[in-house]
Amino acid sequence: MGALPWLLLLLLSQEAEGYSGDGVDPEEVVGILHESISLPLEMPFNEEVENIIWSSHTRLAIVVPEKEGRPATITVTDPRYEGRVNFLEPTYSLHIQNLSWEDSGSYQAQVNLRTSQVSTMQQYSLRIYRRLSQPHMTVNFEIPGEEGTCNMSLICAVENAGLDVTYTWISWEDGADTVHEGSILRAFWRPGDKVASYTCRASNPVSNITSRPIQAGSFCADPGDPLEKASTSFCLLAKGLLIPLLFGTLAVGFWFIRVQTRGKVPRMKKLRRNRMRLRKKGQPGPSLN
Repeated sequence: MGALPWLLLLLLSQEAEGYSGDGVDPEEVVGILHESISLPLEMPFNEEVENIIWSSHTRLAIVVPEKEGRPATITVTDPRYEGRVNFLEPTYSLHIQNLSWEDSGSYQAQVNLRTSQVSTMQQYSLRIYRRLSQPHMTVNFEIPGEEGTCNMSLICAVENAGLDVTYTWISWEDGADTVHEGSILRAFWRPGDKVASYTCRASNPVSNITSRPIQAGSFCADPGDPLEKASTSFCLLAKGLLIPLLFGTLAVGFWFIRVQTRGKVPRMKKLRRNRMRLRKKGQPGPSLN
């Protein structure tokens, strides 16, 4: 029993020299790449603050609040944050601009009080995400049997998506919608079925983007479908017209070159004859150029 008072005294001395708030889970904060974020700081009530030390992987800045008419002094000690941080009064919350991937991680604010040896500690966990761009959709299909049943794979992806991205497919058919989780949706279509509409939605903690709807069944329509027949006939007609037009253009080009060549040769011969005659008379002949 004699050791109990000494144990209590040791715990009290450690608490006096330690930080209040230890063991509390850090506050989760989400930021957007190339944008700004604020880490809110709560100041002790009715306590005079000596200084505030902001830290991340290393000490970030030291803030001495305004007191007795003297302005606050701020010293940024980490060059990575130079010119990108502000401290918002009256609590001197940390405001970071132009966020980069390297800014993600743990942050802490140590508030040292003038009237006691106890320091309050607030901790944060900053996660940074990119705003998602428009999803890209790919449709792969095959018709394995003679019945015309088409097996489809719809793939949704976002370029440079990063972490924590979820994909959802939404299909509309007969006025009802069905939700399918995941970036790949497998479906099938048979001749005579109504063509369903599909939309992909990509989400992360800072954005939510929905693609334009597509009708995937149109990629593997029934070969006997009138629309496909019309499309095939149009392609054949276009090919039939293109080939004669090409040969006609080549024929006109050859004819034009031949006419130009024929007209030039007699003219050259005539100029040579005239030049010979003038030389016999002692006069300079016309130039061939």
